[in-house]
Amino acid sequence: MNLLKRIDDKFEEYLAATLLSFMTVFIFFQVVSRFVFDMPLAWSEEAARFVFVWTIYISAALAVKKREHISVEVGIMFLKGKAKKIAHVFADVIFLVFTIFLLKDGLYLVEHLGANRQLSPAIGLPMNFVYMIIPLGYGLMMLRLIQRIIFDVRHLNDPTEENDTDQQKTSLKV
Repeated sequence: MNLLKRIDDKFEEYLAATLLSFMTVFIFFQVVSRFVFDMPLAWSEEAARFVFVWTIYISAALAVKKREHISVEVGIMFLKGKAKKIAHVFADVIFLVFTIFLLKDGLYLVEHLGANRQLSPAIGLPMNFVYMIIPLGYGLMMLRLIQRIIFDVRHLNDPTEENDTDQQKTSLKV
């Protein structure tokens, strides 16, 4: 498996697992320092909170990739064949437009925080770095949605009844 394919297949999983590991270590340091040494660390709680937020956005992109976001399937479940596939593409296009708007607003927020040079209270980390996950997360979601739309459009005329979601959950072949 070449490097680009491995990155495409596992990027979100590896990044989310790494972030969760860091969060666990930060919380462990906080518990040990507070209850064993009776000296709570000011930075560990804030760092764990920031890493948790980053993990949420990376995991949301992973859910987009695997088609595991919550969705309303009531109307689509009555459709069959090509109509069902077109409905999935239409829903993904609406989701894509939504991510574009949030990406744009996230970039505005990061720019605004950068201009104000706001810092986090305990660590002193620039807040525009902390909030950078909003445009990064929605950009990653946008990329995964585009991959899904291309995959679905290429397979519109497949004779299978399903929308190839099981195949797509394991790998997006664009």
